[in-house]
Amino acid sequence: MSGPVVEGDQVSCSRVGGAMRRESSRLRQHAQSLNGALAELAGWTGPEADAARAAIVDALRALRATVDDLDEAGAALQRYATDLAEAHELGRRAEVRVQEAGLLMDGTRVVEPWGPADSQEAEMRRAQLPAVQARVDLATACAGRARGRLGREMTRLAQCFSDPSRCSSDPSRGSSDPSRATDPARIAPLPPL
Repeated sequence: MSGPVVEGDQVSCSRVGGAMRRESSRLRQHAQSLNGALAELAGWTGPEADAARAAIVDALRALRATVDDLDEAGAALQRYATDLAEAHELGRRAEVRVQEAGLLMDGTRVVEPWGPADSQEAEMRRAQLPAVQARVDLATACAGRARGRLGREMTRLAQCFSDPSRCSSDPSRGSSDPSRATDPARIAPLPPL
């Protein structure tokens, strides 16, 4: 055996995703506190007051966008961890089938072992090889699809983090979760200026 069919640490991915989502929640609470403080400034008038409120409102919008993006990134890592756990289980089962069939792994390729074997044993191995290879391919494809989804989501979110204006005004900014799209019902209303 050359190593596990599927590599990766789903537990660590889940933990990092959970930490990101907790931090997002904590930042969301700070945004609500800032929103409350802004409401308390309603009695303050004049050009300086208007400029200060406008700056706070802009900061709140940026903070909310960052909070949403951080939560989405954490959720994407947790989805990936689940997909990776499934791929690991498929890989483990494939490895068991390889051993039961008397075959060997060369990377992700199933091969017959070298050395003498009687014709009946060799024929039995050859007959099982395609089905066993299909199981290995299923596990690696599952992991590959999960990595591809995670990569696309992280690329999108990296663009959002570097330029929030590209994502916060885009109603389809959400990934595979339509409820994550910018929706007026999801965003608490800002106090009037």
